[in-house]
Amino acid sequence: MNKSWLITACLALVVSIASISGCYANSSNESDFNLIFKYGVTAKNELNTFKGTYTRDMVLDPPVTVRLSLTQDELDSIYRKIVEIDFFDYPDRFEVIPEYGELVKIITPYTKYYFKVEYKSVVKELWWDDEIKNENEKADKLRDLIKLIRDIIESKEEYKELPEPTSGYL
Repeated sequence: MNKSWLITACLALVVSIASISGCYANSSNESDFNLIFKYGVTAKNELNTFKGTYTRDMVLDPPVTVRLSLTQDELDSIYRKIVEIDFFDYPDRFEVIPEYGELVKIITPYTKYYFKVEYKSVVKELWWDDEIKNENEKADKLRDLIKLIRDIIESKEEYKELPEPTSGYL
């Protein structure tokens, strides 16, 4: 009787451990993605989750690169937003095209964006020169994603400790 109880307990323990490790393996595969996000007037500010780095454009001075990693929760929230806005359906070169005869609102200098998003074996690259501010649902959704990523970056101590550029763009 004691022997069968011990065997049952050992089997239950092995099944539990296998189940737990399987859950962790599956959850990490579900959110297994990385990205490179560049932004700014010259798109020289860069978050690179492949390398765990952030580079700040110092305009006239050399750029400054620091170690900056995102937590799994932060990566998951970015990935959820990517799915929510159908990011993978955007063209590789996104642009806002106003209707014929519509008044065009142009910003200068404007911000350029580059995304390289890798999810499992799928890689999506997207370039966008955000110079036209006319109403556009896809542009607004992309700006929501950009705001989320920038908010995460700017909340990090590594970012807060970076020097400010001594010059700017006109």
